[in-house]
Amino acid sequence: MITKKEIVAIVVLYNPDSQVYKTIAGYKGLVSRVILVDNSSKNNQGLFKDLSYAKYIPLLDNFGIAYALNKGIKESYEKYILTMDQDSSISEELFTEYLKFLNQEKDSTIGAITCQYNTDRNPQKPTPGWKKITLSMQSGTLFKRSTFQKIGYFNENLFLDVVDYEYFLRMNNAGLQLIRINSAVLDHQPATTRMLKMGPIKLKYGVASPVRYYYQARNLFWTARKYNNITLYINLLIKWLKILLLFDDKKKYFQYFSKGIRDAKNKRLGKYNEYRK
Repeated sequence: MITKKEIVAIVVLYNPDSQVYKTIAGYKGLVSRVILVDNSSKNNQGLFKDLSYAKYIPLLDNFGIAYALNKGIKESYEKYILTMDQDSSISEELFTEYLKFLNQEKDSTIGAITCQYNTDRNPQKPTPGWKKITLSMQSGTLFKRSTFQKIGYFNENLFLDVVDYEYFLRMNNAGLQLIRINSAVLDHQPATTRMLKMGPIKLKYGVASPVRYYYQARNLFWTARKYNNITLYINLLIKWLKILLLFDDKKKYFQYFSKGIRDAKNKRLGKYNEYRK
C-alpha cells in the first residue's frame, strides 16, 4: 500500500516571502519531507530554519525552473515526487484522492497523475472520476520516480515556461500515461489577473512581463515543432491575440514575442539574453 511516506515534495522558490513560508508550513504531515530549491540570488535559509521536515538548497542565482526541479529530484530518493511552484497551495484532500487512485490503479504505464487547477480566472470544483490527458502543469503533479529513470529529467534548455508541456509530450511518446484525477483540486495563482468589462460581460485574463512572453513564445513554438503538436500552436496563437486585443504597450510585447519565435527557429534556447540579436 502506497502511503505519504513514499512521497517527497520538490518546491521551486524565487524570492520567497512570509506568505511562501506559510504555504511551505502547510506541507507538514502531508509528505515524507520537502526539498526547497531556491533560484534566488540570496540565501533565504533563515526563512525556513524551523521547518525540520524541509531541506533547503540555495542556488544563489536563477538557473530556471527545469534546473531547480531536476536538482531537487536528484537530491531525493522517494518513490513518488510531487513538484510544486511556491504560489500553489496543497491540501490534505488532494493527497487523499491521489493515494486513493494509486492504491486502486496498478497500471504500469502510468507515468504521473495530476489534478484540476482552481484559479481566479477559471474556478474548478472536485468532480468524480479520472481522465487520461496529454498536457497539464507540473505544479501539483505527482510523478513516479521510474518515469524520470525511463525518459530523463526536465529540459533545462527551456529554462522557464512550457517545461511541463515538453515533459508530458515526451512521456506520451514513450507510452507513459498522464492521468488527471478530477476529484483532486489545487489552488493555483498564475501570473497577474486583469478584467475587461464589456457591458454585462466580464473577461478575466492573465498578464505577465514581456520577458515571460519571450519564453512562452519561444518554448511553445520550439516544443510544438518538435512534437508536431497542434494544441501548442493554438496556444501560441491565443497569446498573440491577447497581446493584440488586450495588452498595453503592444509594441514591446510583440518585440519580445517575435524574438522568441526567431530564437526558437534558430534553436537558440537557454536563459534570455537581451543582447543576442
